[in-house]
Amino acid sequence: MQHIKKFRNYFLALMLLCCAGFSVKAQGTRLLRQPTMSKQHIAFIYGGDLWLTDSNGQNLVRLTSTPAVESDPHFSPDGSLIAFTSNRSGGNSVFTIPVTGGMPKRLTFHPSGAIARGWTPDGKNVLYASSRESAPTPINHLWTIPKDGGPSTQVSAQWGNNGDYSPNGKQIILDRMSRWESEFRNYRGGQNTPLIILDLNNQNESLLSNEKTIDILPVWMGETIYFLSDRDWIMNVWAYETRSGQFKQITKFKDTDVKWLGKGDNELIIEREGYLHKLNPTSGKTTQLNINVVGDFPWFETQWEDVSRRARSVSLSASGKRVIMEARGEIFTVPTEFGDARNITQSSNTADRAPIWSPNGDQIAWFSDASGKGYALMLANQDGLSEAESISIGESKMAWEPTWSPDGKKIAFVDDDVRIRVLDLASKTIITADVGGSNLERGSTGITWSPDSKYLAYAKSGFNNLRRIMVWSSVDKSIKTVTNEMADSFSPAWDLDGKHMYFLASTDLALASGWANTSSMSADPQYAAYVMLLQEDAISPFVPRSDEEEAKKKEEEDKEDKDKDKSKEAADEKKDEALRIDVQNIERRTITLPLPVSNYTSTMAGPKGSVFIGERKPGSFSLTLNKFTLEKRESEEFLTGVGQYSISADGKKMLVQVNGSWQVTSPSGSSGKGGKSVKVDLQMKLDRGQEWKQMFEEAWRYERDYFYDPNMHGRDWQKVYERYAPLVPYIRHRTDLNYILDQVNGEMSVGHSFVGGGDFPSVDRSKVGLLGANLVADKNYWKITRIFTTESWNPGLTSPLDRPGMKVKEGYYLVGINGKELTTYENPFEFLDGTLGQQTLLHFNDKPSFKDSWTEIAEPISSENALRQRAWVEDNRRKVDELSNGRLAYVWIPNTSGPGYVSFNRYYFAQQHKEGAVIDERFNGGGLLDDYMVDLMTREVRAGLTNEVPNGRPFQLPAGILGPKVLLINEMAGSGGDFFPWVFRQQKAGQLIGATTWGGLVKSSTHYALVDGGSLTAPDNAVFDPIKNEWVAENKGVAPDIAVRQDAKALSQGNDPQLERAVQEVLKLLNAQGAKKITPPPYPTPAKKGN
Repeated sequence: MQHIKKFRNYFLALMLLCCAGFSVKAQGTRLLRQPTMSKQHIAFIYGGDLWLTDSNGQNLVRLTSTPAVESDPHFSPDGSLIAFTSNRSGGNSVFTIPVTGGMPKRLTFHPSGAIARGWTPDGKNVLYASSRESAPTPINHLWTIPKDGGPSTQVSAQWGNNGDYSPNGKQIILDRMSRWESEFRNYRGGQNTPLIILDLNNQNESLLSNEKTIDILPVWMGETIYFLSDRDWIMNVWAYETRSGQFKQITKFKDTDVKWLGKGDNELIIEREGYLHKLNPTSGKTTQLNINVVGDFPWFETQWEDVSRRARSVSLSASGKRVIMEARGEIFTVPTEFGDARNITQSSNTADRAPIWSPNGDQIAWFSDASGKGYALMLANQDGLSEAESISIGESKMAWEPTWSPDGKKIAFVDDDVRIRVLDLASKTIITADVGGSNLERGSTGITWSPDSKYLAYAKSGFNNLRRIMVWSSVDKSIKTVTNEMADSFSPAWDLDGKHMYFLASTDLALASGWANTSSMSADPQYAAYVMLLQEDAISPFVPRSDEEEAKKKEEEDKEDKDKDKSKEAADEKKDEALRIDVQNIERRTITLPLPVSNYTSTMAGPKGSVFIGERKPGSFSLTLNKFTLEKRESEEFLTGVGQYSISADGKKMLVQVNGSWQVTSPSGSSGKGGKSVKVDLQMKLDRGQEWKQMFEEAWRYERDYFYDPNMHGRDWQKVYERYAPLVPYIRHRTDLNYILDQVNGEMSVGHSFVGGGDFPSVDRSKVGLLGANLVADKNYWKITRIFTTESWNPGLTSPLDRPGMKVKEGYYLVGINGKELTTYENPFEFLDGTLGQQTLLHFNDKPSFKDSWTEIAEPISSENALRQRAWVEDNRRKVDELSNGRLAYVWIPNTSGPGYVSFNRYYFAQQHKEGAVIDERFNGGGLLDDYMVDLMTREVRAGLTNEVPNGRPFQLPAGILGPKVLLINEMAGSGGDFFPWVFRQQKAGQLIGATTWGGLVKSSTHYALVDGGSLTAPDNAVFDPIKNEWVAENKGVAPDIAVRQDAKALSQGNDPQLERAVQEVLKLLNAQGAKKITPPPYPTPAKKGN
């Protein structure tokens, strides 16, 4: 990327004209965001920068101009300063800037990030939200920091994502919830908690009642609290009168949500449809501000862009002289030796994907959305100089795995509905050869043409979720199954000799076949490589060999020579004959290649009689490419560190990406090392405005085409397009596009509709290090009240101050860093800026003084999250042990993926001697759908085994905690964390205690990336209860049997009401049921008569 040029600090909007690329209507620029007001000014965000106008929207001034993303502006009470959030220093930090302009001042330094939320009424401190020092997972609390810098102070132990002080500063209106999906329209799950009026003196709370509606962005003005709510199904401004306790709807928009609410001097300001509007809170009247932004946006300008590192979908030409590849939506051909790369498409406004080279090398093909309505096949001469021909792919919306038939007449591909489609290039007709077994096969069927172009081989899953190799005939359109349903088979490859097919298979898939279940993690299937003899009269390539001496007569030698000549002639005559597949008894002609089973991933035919087999070895992200040769009957390591690879149609050259670099080698040898380097220098002239428009169009189609409900949850998807498309011309920063796409996805009213990534301008990385300790102000110095250790048996954790031999302990003071005295007037994290990963000199003392301190060297870390999480878990385990007098176990389930599986197994079985258990799935981040853990927790005693040591405790079968259990749940448990309590209840494992879970239980997938690397998910598999025939938890969550709030007062005292109630409930069950003892019966006496 070219360097961003220097630009001016201020710009005036003096005309209705605008910078090239977008046309402003009379009503002004759109995509103006997050407005705030003072008596004299309005501030807002546009194009990732902070802007200022007079209170009437005139005299526009640009306050910041960086490639970073600025957000969340808030005027100080006197209107002289604006606090805002910026990621210019790495993560989000809070800055202030005078309304007169100048250099922003950074206030916060903690690497966990901070988001500006407002000011204290006296104007001395900035209010912000941060997940710093939280556990077990990051969740926001509200903090304040002096406007001139210094240490931060936590407002309350209660969660806090947003808030605003009462005019007297004694109370705060609090939105406690850090929602996972802020744009989820009409969301009604557990994260819709009531707004809270918190008394800052005694931590008493008053809840603003709601019915699981979205109540956000509260501001306190006079005796009234204003907030945004969808209580009437559309986000409007509502008011709550603190004296009367009455609610009142202020705005009554019927279609489009109000997106932002800010306050001024007895006025409100809102963002809606990309415009800013003043709002009279008494009359409800709104006045649109006509603000026309004119400015220089260097990161929006058309620039030459090096896209070489984005190369993918490579295909080698027939002769191996050139390579075709896709990069950032452009199609390039690249010489393997002489010449330069050529951009075939040159179109920022189009996504061109999946290029392939014709078998004879004269044409190239790819898929393009140039029409703006969907993808079509493009066919062009290989030089790219002629206009490409567009061929419709019918009802197919996208194409995966395109493959050109060897005779050049057809192209097969897999579409969005996992239909295997075959396009006849002469007639331009398209047919469906077969349909995949599940949507999981999209892009992974492995379709491949036979050498004679008569057959397509591919993998397709059956009802048992195991894949089988299928063969489709282009002659009679028949489909034959050539592998057994008892094995999971995939990745077929035709040997060029027309006699053999290779594939990979496993017969121990077992629980991995239930791919959505947690039990699948216990499976570790290994795959073997196989060769299939296609013809009934074929001879095994592994016939035993034996070297024998035998004298031959002259006549026999002459006869053998003649026979060889005849055989060669016969073989030449049969060259044009169609390949034959004899399905009968084909299983008996399927032979395991003499290779050890492993994590094989793919096969590709090499020269006749050989196959390349990709293998992913433990701990490696790249492939090891092995070459097996039938004649040698052995496999040899061909290359390691392989990414992508392709073989030319004539089988003489192979293009391989090795450790990120490209090279051409010969596939004929036993090793691919020493190949010729290929220079991949891909340059495109990138018009970001056109690219952003293309990505918006594709994102809208993407959700339409891949969402699991064809009815889009009742939303008119065309109206959604019409609502947001007019905003696209106003995008000036990549963050604006994500903002729009997030809203588009939110219109589906579904969980797991995420947007992320993309090509953002570069900013600095945070270099603030952390010490893994709690620091508390005491006698003008920072006292260490807790050092977070790695606890026991956590080899992956490190704690800077938990090193044997280091002279530091809890109760000591940190009095300096790198020779500089540190007092409570300074921010310790500002002192730690630049220490990340660096040996840092820390000054300690056992008394609050820099004098007589000593030094220790430590290496600060980037995050304390893992240390604080482990401490939270162990503190809870000790608390349960204390409250139950050692009778109960405590097991936390952090998620339903790998770490949750490991945590459960570790804690559950290590405490199986306990009488009962508190299972805690609060903050469960989801993953798979649990069957493994709940199945184990619902097992009952089946048998016992004697223990022959003196007074030995008998063994129980099965293993595990067999006593009563309860499950703790909360709002921050979702996805797999929604399913876990649902199935816990369904299987009658115990009661649920706590708060309603998130309510997002639809599997979501990123089917393919946007052209700049950004991603968005399309929920494609929903979970339902087949017994009750209803959807499970989606957009409602799982409610507890016993509701328990985590109130601010209890949290401020270090208590956990939910955990305490859970212990009480399990003890009640134990007392009611009585302890279960495993005691062997009296020994039998079979040796005595009569027994």
